[in-house]
Amino acid sequence: MKINMMKFYKEIISVNTIKKLPLGGLGGLLLLFSSCEKEIDMDYHTVEPLYVVEAGISEEGAVARISQTQNVSDEIGKSPVNDAQVVITSNNGERCILKLDSAGCYSSSEIKGVEGREYTIRVQIGDYVTESTSQMQEQFSIDDTYMYKVQMLEDEVVYYHVDVTGYNTDTIGYFYTLVTRNGKPYKWSILDNKGFDDMTAINVGCFVYCDLDKDNKDILKDGEEIAVEVRKIDKRTYDYLYALFIAERSSSNPIRNFTNPSTLGYFSAYHSMRQNALRFSKESLEFYDDLMESKKHKFEER
Repeated sequence: MKINMMKFYKEIISVNTIKKLPLGGLGGLLLLFSSCEKEIDMDYHTVEPLYVVEAGISEEGAVARISQTQNVSDEIGKSPVNDAQVVITSNNGERCILKLDSAGCYSSSEIKGVEGREYTIRVQIGDYVTESTSQMQEQFSIDDTYMYKVQMLEDEVVYYHVDVTGYNTDTIGYFYTLVTRNGKPYKWSILDNKGFDDMTAINVGCFVYCDLDKDNKDILKDGEEIAVEVRKIDKRTYDYLYALFIAERSSSNPIRNFTNPSTLGYFSAYHSMRQNALRFSKESLEFYDDLMESKKHKFEER
């Protein structure tokens, strides 16, 4: 099955949804009052909308999704922006205008990321202007992937493991890993790591088999297709995604990646590798120690 990489990227680039929440804890209040007969008027505070830019450039081309946040009382969380001027330049003199090809999505295959070059994206919407820069990363390869489980008290925790190699391990490498489930975003993780023995090991926690939580929607079912993409990113992108990871757990916005303080989102120049999808099977999952032992025997038999 052939995959349109440009289309695939457009579908996953906005996996990290960014929300602007003017009032905290509002969901709990609505649930509390839902059974009351008397209507209660909630006094929502109106906030100025922010622009959200989620953009990237790789060896396949450039894509930018641009939207605008809405108030908590609005039915739609983000509205696409279709009148932006989006330009990407490089420190090598390249200049490329991204064209609108769907609601809020701008792209071009005329400019491709080259290792070591610094790229700047400039977004203008009327008088609003914002910019961000990112440095294209070196190539690498995926050496091995597999899923395994670990015993945690009475539960079993399932992980997706990726071995990354083929890059300079003398300096710290920054990686973003996305696991997809039936072609849709499932789990993601970030890692900063100086390679050990010319290899970096990435483990993405997926779900827990727990008797107390049998209805967990994260639990994979037999036959589902699980795939992985690994991106080598620069430190600016890593810092933003790390802050986003923290922000998602505290209902706040992450650090700024763009020059205009009214901009959420990030711009990343990265090298990417993808692994073909595998079909999940609960029976085929091995405990980590048993898996490592079997891999050792296979290696010794060669």
